[in-house]
Amino acid sequence: MGIIDTSEFELFFKQDLIFRDVDWKDSTELFDKISTILEDKGYVYSTFHKAIKEREKIYPTGIQTKSIGVAIPHTDPKNIKQAFISMVRPKKPIGFSPMGGSSDDDQIQAKLIFVLGVKRDGLQVKVLQKLMEIFSNGDIINIMLHAQSDRELYEIMKNSFHNIYIDI
Repeated sequence: MGIIDTSEFELFFKQDLIFRDVDWKDSTELFDKISTILEDKGYVYSTFHKAIKEREKIYPTGIQTKSIGVAIPHTDPKNIKQAFISMVRPKKPIGFSPMGGSSDDDQIQAKLIFVLGVKRDGLQVKVLQKLMEIFSNGDIINIMLHAQSDRELYEIMKNSFHNIYIDI
């Protein structure tokens, strides 16, 4: 077991990629908006938008935890210019098909969405492990849902990310 390396947090989480209380009605609008933002900021190639929508249809990313619905949409590293994790906390939950399920299943109502941009194969699994550990902590989730600023959300993630132990 090892503690998370501080540099890994800084590699992925960027305060300018936290979007709190956005009024995006569904995953289509989320993908449209986030793709434009990420491309404008130089994080992704123009192929990202189409790739993330197609991947979500084939491999849905909605997860129902004990306390909340979350989603972790992502795509192949070839669509990523610079590693990132964008955190979205919509005003109203956004529906995602459940991970391991199909589009026919009831949708997970995601209150937190983490859009992953991982460039190296293998690192994605490690990042997902860390996020899943955070998702399983109801206290952290509750604090995230009530954060009053993007900076506060960033600090919550930073503190949570640094205090998680996983097999590496």
